[in-house]
Amino acid sequence: MSRRAIALPLAALVLAGALLGAYALAGGDDYSEVQGAADPCAARASVDRPVAPELEALAERVVLVGLDETACSLGVSRERLVLALPVAEDRRALAEELGISEDELGRELKAGLGRAVDRLDRAGRLPRASALLPAIVAELDLPGFAEDLVDAIPDQTVDSLVPTGPVLRRAVRSLDVQALLDGLGDSDQLESMLRDAVEEAAQEEIRARLLDELPESVRGLLGE
Repeated sequence: MSRRAIALPLAALVLAGALLGAYALAGGDDYSEVQGAADPCAARASVDRPVAPELEALAERVVLVGLDETACSLGVSRERLVLALPVAEDRRALAEELGISEDELGRELKAGLGRAVDRLDRAGRLPRASALLPAIVAELDLPGFAEDLVDAIPDQTVDSLVPTGPVLRRAVRSLDVQALLDGLGDSDQLESMLRDAVEEAAQEEIRARLLDELPESVRGLLGE
């Protein structure tokens, strides 16, 4: 056997060993994970990391965890779910593969977002409403005097009036997920579309509850 014939298999073995060694150093303990998509049912850093006290960041985290929750419940990879949902034909194919209807697929996504809120809440990762309030008030387009009144509400009162977990749960329940999906045609838009929808619904929920606490005369001036 020639020296070249021996050297090539040896080089391949050395390269394979180096790749496996690099994967082990990166924290992997199952070689099969290199070959496939991440397990959506496994705990991920997206739950463990604290969430910035901004409604956009919070909505984005709910969506990321919600997609994992949905994929786990359906028994598919998160990547497969994200690619299939925005395109009607792909969504229909995935639903048929899972033996469910497209409407059921949409309901599964909505349920997954709800479970994401529960999961983040249990982990203590939801910021308090009072921490979110300054950015929210800035987005509500209230007159200056109304902003001053809202800002004057004590943090403890804000947190009791609009606790973050229940607010997000109601926001998710208000979503028309099927209509949102029908308006998509690009998988790159899915996460941002869901984030914006959750953010807007939560903002409306908080706005309504805060305005309810303002004096009736002030609400009248605001046309509420």
